[in-house]
Amino acid sequence: MLPRKPEDWPRLFVQHLNSGDLEAVVALYAPNARFVATSGETIVRRDSIRDVLARMIRSKTKLQSHVMKAISADDVAVLYTDFQGTALDASEKTIDVRYNAIEVLRQQPDGCWKSIVGGPNGRE
Repeated sequence: MLPRKPEDWPRLFVQHLNSGDLEAVVALYAPNARFVATSGETIVRRDSIRDVLARMIRSKTKLQSHVMKAISADDVAVLYTDFQGTALDASEKTIDVRYNAIEVLRQQPDGCWKSIVGGPNGRE
């Protein structure tokens, strides 16, 4: 399932991530997407972003999302989304996680929306 409007993107991201469906989460990103990791490193291309998402699933990350603001112009949208939840740290202890994200989405030829630039900590 892919988002038909930009505001659906975070909900679907959380749904697929929480269920551990790596392929469905990865499908939310355009092939040439960019992802700004918490380290500040920019990860280039969906195949590399897959590794980050796989780590999140392995650490049993469970999130909820709330879209704070969505701005669209033609086939581009910017989302300001708050994510919060839990994950397991390296010692398998449950920790709280929070992301104040910015996502730039582009509408695809089939009408769905995919992330082209993502920054989970873009508003920090």
